[in-house]
Amino acid sequence: MTGRERVSAALAFREPDRVPLDIGGTTVTGIALDALRRLLDFRRLDSAISVPDHIQQIGLPSAAALGALGVDTLRIGPPRLRDFDTLSRASGELRRITDPWGVTWQRKKAEHYYSQVSTPLQTHDELATALRGYRPPAAPDRTVFESVVATVPTGDSLFPVLDRDTAGIFEMSCRLRGLETFCTDLLLDPVASERLADVIFDYKWAYWEQLLDVFGREQLVVAEADDFGSDSSLLISPELVRTIYLPRWRKLFDLIKNKNPDAKIFFHSCGAIRPIIADLIACGVDILNPVQYTASGMQLENLKRDFGTDLVFWGGGIDTKRILPFGTPGEVRDEVRRVIDIMAPGGGFVFAAVHNIQADVPVANLEALLLALEEYGVY
Repeated sequence: MTGRERVSAALAFREPDRVPLDIGGTTVTGIALDALRRLLDFRRLDSAISVPDHIQQIGLPSAAALGALGVDTLRIGPPRLRDFDTLSRASGELRRITDPWGVTWQRKKAEHYYSQVSTPLQTHDELATALRGYRPPAAPDRTVFESVVATVPTGDSLFPVLDRDTAGIFEMSCRLRGLETFCTDLLLDPVASERLADVIFDYKWAYWEQLLDVFGREQLVVAEADDFGSDSSLLISPELVRTIYLPRWRKLFDLIKNKNPDAKIFFHSCGAIRPIIADLIACGVDILNPVQYTASGMQLENLKRDFGTDLVFWGGGIDTKRILPFGTPGEVRDEVRRVIDIMAPGGGFVFAAVHNIQADVPVANLEALLLALEEYGVY
């Protein structure tokens, strides 16, 4: 089977020839540049590497290299920060860039990724006042999407994943205002909080309307995200998620499916989100990621039992906090086998790590992962 056929079968809750693999299909299922370079060198694969996300330092090799690694997916979409080399500024050991939302990021040479160092809407105590002078970015011009789609390889070997270029509605609100401040805003000024949600929603609406028009109506996955969970609980109450955020997500997902009825909605939300999974399904989510099975209430057996006929699980393949970076190759192999035994039966499973593969993962562990998937992922 081709990658396209393999993912299509999994999305239809059928068992393909083997479990599909995603590395790099989105900027939350990617691999850090340093780890990618080591893996390509180890496999003796020569490939140019693009950077869809400079902030996270995520790399993406060519479609041919992805195929050689056994990957079944291909990310389609503009980078998170266009013109990074032109807009970023270096000063000594530091490099800084301010993104289109006004958030500044910085990274030292020895660090693996950029860290946020500014919150542009914390200029005033009251969110409503801060919003009056704020100018959000416009969605990319249609020509940006045309240039991206023009570079997509022809043929049916890899399954297309249309990816976002900005954070989720709640997550971006926290970036702009600061997590603690914004969580206070939600309680003290819900009207302004919803106004900020609409600012971010309007950007996303314009983004998806244009990208879907340019790409066309073939079967695809549309990847969105909003991080609602911590390791132990939701970051805000389920009631706030349901009242403020899910209605906006549902409206956006309706837009996407009206434009392309064959689109499947991929939704990334880290952490302990079990209390809202049924709500996400009701909003139109078809695919859940990253399936952080070390978080409270997110045990794989229970998720597969309770939601395995309604949701495709895209992730949960291996823990990226402990086992993948710090375990032995044998532990990696055993964990891949354990997860496959739980999640693969009946289809509805695409193997991806729990969030991005980080820069400090040993290449021996990456090789162990790929070999274990090759051995145990066959149906």
